[in-house]
Amino acid sequence: MRFVKHRDIIVNEEYLSLLKSEGFDSFVSLFGYSGGDAVKKKKTRSVARIILRGNVFYLKRHSHSLKERLRSVCPCILPEDAKNLFFKMILLSESGFLTMKPVAYGEERTLGTTAASFTLTEEVSNAVRAEDYIPGLAGQGIEGVKKKRELIRSIALVAKDFHRKGFNHQDFYLGHFFVTPSANDIFIMDVQRVQKRNGPAERWVIKDLGQFVFSAKNTANFSITDLCRFGHAYLGKNKFDKHDKSMIKKVLSKAERIKRHDIKLFDRRRKGGS
Repeated sequence: MRFVKHRDIIVNEEYLSLLKSEGFDSFVSLFGYSGGDAVKKKKTRSVARIILRGNVFYLKRHSHSLKERLRSVCPCILPEDAKNLFFKMILLSESGFLTMKPVAYGEERTLGTTAASFTLTEEVSNAVRAEDYIPGLAGQGIEGVKKKRELIRSIALVAKDFHRKGFNHQDFYLGHFFVTPSANDIFIMDVQRVQKRNGPAERWVIKDLGQFVFSAKNTANFSITDLCRFGHAYLGKNKFDKHDKSMIKKVLSKAERIKRHDIKLFDRRRKGGS
């Protein structure tokens, strides 16, 4: 991928002519676009699905609060903004991982901080969430079992490579893995909180794997045996040794803490709405 500065935005050169022809080649034209289908809309953030010449794109806009703008000037805090998301997608792609395809990025700055920003990404064609795909394999007999085992192994190998290269996700839930059933390609999604270090950091690896285990346990047709298969593929071993078992214990403990937190959060929301 090659990116160029065009007017006041950064564009993936592959899409520059398309954006120019459709009049989407400036910050104002994209951030101010009122069309498309609303996928998500909050006070400061929104996601719209738009179609340009038969291709589907997602326009994610972020209006930055004063608190976020102050955070952005602190060198010790990485802001969860459009710029961060855009360059994380590029970094992961350059590191050999499949993720959303970055198309364009732009920001509006005032008083030395980012007041508003957007990212435009292309839809991952024919891909579904792994947590939605796996339950549907239950009714496909032996073929469904084979597909599930192959998929779990593929996800485990991607996770192993991801951590080995010093990445951690912070939202490593099964719902953030997308799969193309025809090719069994694995895409890592929602990457704005991804961190990169020189090598694996146990604390963050345990957190990622704990999140994965928690979500897998809450996915239909994902059994404890499947989790063991994931572990064997991730560790590259047919039998767990003493060190592996110690790590697995930490991962399961983390998953249990996530479960307890999730229950407390649900209770608070339920009581607040009653």
